[in-house]
Amino acid sequence: MANITLFVPDELKKRMAEHEHLRWSSVIRSIIEQRLADFEEAEELAKESNLTPEDVGRIAAEVGEAVGRHAEHLLKKRGIA
Repeated sequence: MANITLFVPDELKKRMAEHEHLRWSSVIRSIIEQRLADFEEAEELAKESNLTPEDVGRIAAEVGEAVGRHAEHLLKKRGIA
C-alpha cells in the first residue's frame, strides 16, 4: 500500500487529536474512495449527456435557488428567519 502525506492546519490537527480512537487514515481513505466514485459516476453521466455547459449552469443555478428557498422555509418553520 502506498503512503501519502497530508498537511492540515494546526487547529484541525488539535481537533483530530481529541478523537485519537479514530484511525484517521481509514477515515480519509473512505472519503477519497467515495469522492472518486462520485466523480467517476459524474463522468459516466456526462459521457451520455447532450447538455451544453450553458444548460449545466442554468440547472445548477435553478437547483441552488431551490435549495435556498428550502433552507429559508426550514428556518422560518423553526422561527429563526
